Amino acid sequence: MSRWWLACTSFPVLAGTVSAMATIFGICAVSHGWLEIDSSSDVGSVVVVQSAWAVPITAISLALSATADLALLLIMMLKWDAVRGYLATALLYFVSSMLLFSLIGVAVHQPPYTIASQTLHYTQNFYYGIFAATLNLFIAALLAIYACSVRTIHLGMQDRRIIENTSIVLRAFTLAAFLLGGAAIYIPIEGWSLTDALYWSTYTILTIGIGNIVPKTHLGRSLLIPYTTGGITCLGLFVSSIASFSRKVGELRLKFELEAEGIHLHRSPDCDIVKLRQIKAHWQSRHRWIVFIFSSCAWLLLWLVSARIFKSSERGQGWTYFESLYFTFVSLTTIGYGDFYPMSNLGKSFFVFWALLAVPVMTTLVGIVGQVGFRTVIYFVRRVGRGWSWGFCAGRIGAFLDGRRLNLPASAGGGMDVSVSGAVDIERQYCPAFDTLSLPLERQRPDNYFSSAEHRLHLTEEIKILVDILKEDSRDIDLHREWARIVSLLRVDGGDGEEVLAAESHRKQVIREVMSVNQSTAERNKEILWMVKLLVEKLCFCLREDIGEGR
Repeated sequence: MSRWWLACTSFPVLAGTVSAMATIFGICAVSHGWLEIDSSSDVGSVVVVQSAWAVPITAISLALSATADLALLLIMMLKWDAVRGYLATALLYFVSSMLLFSLIGVAVHQPPYTIASQTLHYTQNFYYGIFAATLNLFIAALLAIYACSVRTIHLGMQDRRIIENTSIVLRAFTLAAFLLGGAAIYIPIEGWSLTDALYWSTYTILTIGIGNIVPKTHLGRSLLIPYTTGGITCLGLFVSSIASFSRKVGELRLKFELEAEGIHLHRSPDCDIVKLRQIKAHWQSRHRWIVFIFSSCAWLLLWLVSARIFKSSERGQGWTYFESLYFTFVSLTTIGYGDFYPMSNLGKSFFVFWALLAVPVMTTLVGIVGQVGFRTVIYFVRRVGRGWSWGFCAGRIGAFLDGRRLNLPASAGGGMDVSVSGAVDIERQYCPAFDTLSLPLERQRPDNYFSSAEHRLHLTEEIKILVDILKEDSRDIDLHREWARIVSLLRVDGGDGEEVLAAESHRKQVIREVMSVNQSTAERNKEILWMVKLLVEKLCFCLREDIGEGR
């Protein structure tokens, strides 16, 4: 399995999501002129009419990108040939990008004639054209890289359904439709331009609430209630789909990592559970830190680098770099005081581009920071608890070596004692991490084993308990404690003192393996099924022994 391909698994969905943003910017680029002339008189700004040949080329570029969007969705939904389909779609995005870049070059190098009292400026539509061209080129690169990497492997239909998830792409386009549609509705109501209306709808739906452009008519304020309700709902669905997609892609990458190590869960269920757990724990830890570092770097870039851009765009307002940092931080965290806001054409258009990028980055960062922080707290708590546990164990073992007898009350295990002939596992019996004394009274038992018939009865009862837990999905279960009790049931010393089950050799490793704190119901059920499988095998082994002795 190619490591490079594993890093590219999210490229189709990322390309589809970014294409929604590129479509918005492409529509803005074609809707109005790219240059305006400011006069010293009271006439104000006058937009320069584009050349007769420039408008059709811009429209063709938009049509090509829209066709590529549709083709990308069809490839992902109908599971057409990935290599040919993505390469053809990448070519459409590339041509669309080159057409826009050509027009941008002409607009920059051949400005219209102006007199001394006039100043030439670029409109917001010009900057949206730059953003659309850049995003289309970025999408083409993503699809081309993925198409080249996917040729090296064979993906099943289920794997493609996970990787080529159209749900998140459709929700991205729904959010884009709310932003652009709301802007179009408010143009005649409030008398705004399309670009100003898009700027307003962006900071409204993203709940930043800068407030320098607000509806002032009664109709505009009335429509705000249903508009923001639907828009914020779409935003919430989009954010939740990002989290769901990240989880599913992570599970798929873990499956490929296991297969690379020779573990095929569906083909060979009798795999080494200890090795599986070690690989899983190592991968999850590495994955969390990679996502955390990447999201943190992206957040810092969105904060620090964007502040520098806003400082340049708002030099007319005299912003310092600190004031730009303040503005970007307040906007990133959706506080939105409104004491600072962009007024230039570059500042407004860049704010829309920047804010739409910040949503998935902030969502990912907040989620992963919560996971990493929680894991860190758990780690230190366990370290402290482990130190206390082993200190307690050391005291008990020291007392045992001194020849002192340790008597426990009957309520804590039926008056069991520790002696050399008892062959008691002191680690399991006296370390709080592995004890069973806090279980319900009917599930407690002394560690010295019962008669053969009683042991089989306990195996049967434990299987029944685990099956009941599987029936009740909402029932809580401490998997650490269950494993500690299950493996002790699997161990019976024969006459020669040998352990009769191969799984017993991994007992301590299985118990000490760190369980997933945020384990899903499906993962928990798989864990319980492993317990049931081992108990059933042990019960069958004991029954075969009884039949052999009877003969």
